[in-house]
Amino acid sequence: MQMLTPNVYIETKIRGCNPGIVFTREGSVFIDTAQWISTLLEMRKFAEEKGPIKYLINTEGHIDHIFGNHWFAGETTVIGHEKLNELFWTVAGELDCYDYSVDVIQRQDKECLHLMPSREEYIVNRPQITFSDRMTLKLGDHTFELYHTPGHSTSQLCVVVPEERVAFTGDTLFSGCQTWLHSADIDPLFKTLDFLETLDVDWFVPGHGPVVGKEFIREQRAFIYEWIAAVAKGIQKGWSLEECIKNISFEDRCPVDIGQEEMMEYIQRTNVVKCYNYLMKNQ
Repeated sequence: MQMLTPNVYIETKIRGCNPGIVFTREGSVFIDTAQWISTLLEMRKFAEEKGPIKYLINTEGHIDHIFGNHWFAGETTVIGHEKLNELFWTVAGELDCYDYSVDVIQRQDKECLHLMPSREEYIVNRPQITFSDRMTLKLGDHTFELYHTPGHSTSQLCVVVPEERVAFTGDTLFSGCQTWLHSADIDPLFKTLDFLETLDVDWFVPGHGPVVGKEFIREQRAFIYEWIAAVAKGIQKGWSLEECIKNISFEDRCPVDIGQEEMMEYIQRTNVVKCYNYLMKNQ
């Protein structure tokens, strides 16, 4: 794990989202959960050695952010946005969420496959506390400001810890790797990026990729505009959706996040579809 501040630890070098831990004098708060069982259990042990794990906050409902909720069931209070159930426990592709998780562990964390519960025993562990627009959580000397930041998903949220000058953005930001627009609502996403620029913090923990500063938000916005512009140019040429998919790709721009190389074609295709539908809707 990377120590971002003396009280904030994150993991950015595994498959899946960037899970984090914030330590307070009354216990710890997890932000999302690791999709690797080995890393998840290491993070749990590390936190428990310092005190109780009081809360788990899910920034969204995609599987790589909530996979590990099972291992907190009945022990830790889970917090999420009220719309989280709309996207909870979903995955791209042909496998259902449970089989997808087993497949990931078999390929990338096989030493811990025996720790994966059966389908019948697996607890999705949805949030026990939800909110609509904004929520403030106090624990010890720390404040956790939770904001609804829709765009990447309808239930997306950002967690700001002002005492540590850090914000956990979830998949609103992708740094150093491909940006996924498959579930995005473009206009709210741009509004959320504008909102992030107003935050008085030093560090932004993205959903995927290395930690960034506020200057990266401009890069993220520009990349999305590039996607839209490329598809708009295709439409101007008279291309159909299928022709846009065939001819437009940002595959050479950056890699897919760790361990997800097989998803490159899916990302390019669904990003084109999302931008195409967005532009045609707004004609």
